[in-house]
Amino acid sequence: MDFLNVAAIVFFLLVWVALEPLMAVGWPRRNDSLSVDMVRIRTAWMREVLTRDNNFIGDAAILGHTINSASFFGSANLIVIVGLSGALFMEPNYGSGGGLIEMFAAQDPAWFFQCKVLLIMATLLRGLSDFIWAVRQINYCLAAIGASPSRDEDRDIVSWTNALTLVLNPALRSFSVGVRSYYFTFAAAFWFLGPIPFIVATILSVGMLVWRQSWSDAAKGIMAIRKLLD
Repeated sequence: MDFLNVAAIVFFLLVWVALEPLMAVGWPRRNDSLSVDMVRIRTAWMREVLTRDNNFIGDAAILGHTINSASFFGSANLIVIVGLSGALFMEPNYGSGGGLIEMFAAQDPAWFFQCKVLLIMATLLRGLSDFIWAVRQINYCLAAIGASPSRDEDRDIVSWTNALTLVLNPALRSFSVGVRSYYFTFAAAFWFLGPIPFIVATILSVGMLVWRQSWSDAAKGIMAIRKLLD
């Protein structure tokens, strides 16, 4: 592997590892970030669950929809991972007569081609683990909401709100991390075209993520709701 490919994969791994902790604290706009604003909105949601007049059937339906979404994405990841795993065990010269394999890997040794496939699988596996963990945590959250005291019982609203939020926020954060892993899968796929397209795709993927988290219309709307809550 030449220097440019090594630099490309190191750059990708550094960005991949560093981005999630940075986004969790609101980078690049600490006070106007989608991730930070959603923490405040979810806290308000859990307070409303405890104080509204009707029961939490609607809230359970919302969380149930998130479970279904996470299960769908997790299943899709698993199917693609199984499909890609076949590329790791095929004959090195398979497909050399034409097609996509010749286009992308004709000048690469088999181990180098397999490294590129493994990188894509790694991003999908990261997403799969996050979706599985999100489903488990949302189930915990449903149980916690079901165990919360009714309006007729003596209760500490602030303590219950904080406790429920501590369960809900990591669950939905895991779901978001799983979705964001697709951006890195997209970037990793460009390694087949060479190290320069790989680096460019990584930068574009991160740029799109940052823009959507901080400057998109959705981010502006969430920021407006958070300010209303404050």
